Formats: sequence, C-alpha cells, structure tokens
Amino acid sequence: MSQAIAVAFDPVERSQLYLRRVRRWLRARGALDDSTWAELEGEQRERFFAQGYRQVANLAGEIEAHTGCTLDSRRALDFGCGRGRMAIPLGERCEHVYGVDVGREALRQADSNAKRLNVSNVEWLEASRLDELSGRYDLAVSFWVFQHIPSREGERLFARILHGLRPGGVGAVHFTLRPSRPASRPDLAYLYLLMNSYSLNRLGGVLADAGVTDWHVNWRTSRMENKEPYPAAIIIFRKDR
Repeated sequence: MSQAIAVAFDPVERSQLYLRRVRRWLRARGALDDSTWAELEGEQRERFFAQGYRQVANLAGEIEAHTGCTLDSRRALDFGCGRGRMAIPLGERCEHVYGVDVGREALRQADSNAKRLNVSNVEWLEASRLDELSGRYDLAVSFWVFQHIPSREGERLFARILHGLRPGGVGAVHFTLRPSRPASRPDLAYLYLLMNSYSLNRLGGVLADAGVTDWHVNWRTSRMENKEPYPAAIIIFRKDR
C-alpha cells in the first residue's frame, strides 16, 4: 500500500505565492505598470558605470580581507547583472564573466555597453540558463537583486548559485533582512519589503548545505526612496574544497 509523504506547510511561501498570483492578475488587467529599461545616455551613463567600478573595487578589498582571495583570473557569475554595471568592471579584472539576468532588454543594453567600453570577455545569458553554468565559475556576486525576489524562491536560487560554484570559489551576495520592528506607517512598499526579506539563520542553512562553512556578514542599512531604513547584509563566503 502506498504511503503519502507529508510535506511541511510553509505559511511564508504560501503567502508569497498568493501575492505573486495577485500581482500577475493585476498586471494582466493593466492595473500595474511594468518598468521599462530606458537607455542611459551621457553623464547619467558615466555616473552609472563609475559607481560600478567603485563597487567592484570595494568588493575586491572585502573579499580579499575575509577570504585571502583576489578577483584576478577568476571566472565570475554576476547574477542579476542588469545593464552590466558590475559585470563590465569585473570583466577588466577577471578571466571571464557570465552576466545573467531575467530581462532581455537589460542584456541587450549590457552587451552594447560592453562593446562601447571595449570589454569582450563577458557573456550575457538569460537567467533560465543558470544551471548550464554549474561548475564554470569560481566567483559569484549578486547585488540589489534578491530584494526583488520572494525569500523562499530566493533561497532556492541562492542554493543553485552555490551549487554551481567551484570548490574553493568565493562570492558576495546582498540580501535584505527582515526589519527588527514594524514601520511606523506601513505602506505597500513596506509589505513588498517584508515579502522579499530574508532570515540570516535560513541563509546560513543554505550555505552549510552547499558546503560553505567559511562566511562573513557585512552589515548594511538600506533605504527605499522616501521610506524608512531597513537592515541589509552582504554575505561574503568561500566554498570548502
């Protein structure tokens, strides 16, 4: 006689799935506007990439301080690369970079920006191809991306990124964390943040399951425009050999 396998009820995941269905329903009826990737021009584009170069320089210092490893000659994954703000500066330091994103228009602009800056060692791929890269990279980065992904789905994505990282590889990933106190004036933006905020304890479990025992947390405070600040963290890690 077959025996049913009990599956634990996860109220967080259930609520996230429900809210995503509501969002799709509203979008289908034109109640929500989809953001578009406007082209960056002139000084705006220069500021955008100047920020990316500074961010990669800071990242290199933090990874070396915590793991003793440099970015030189690595094969990097930039998950949620967007227009290439970090992937292109990484391309000037690393042997090869995989820039991965869900947006085709973002990838098109990233490719155009790379050509304009004469960076030819970055490969642009849609996020659906993430598993194809397993074992090809020894550096994994993702900044300002997981805050847009419901936490349970984000945990699974993080696990896939860690699984694909070569043994001994390093990485740095930015996460929003659950606020320690409720906002004084909750609004839709705050509910969105709660849906996409992460538990550091659960992320530690994901790291351990992937064979990562050496990891560090750099604490941050982030702020949505005209909103209350919320906690965030950059997890810097090295996968066990």
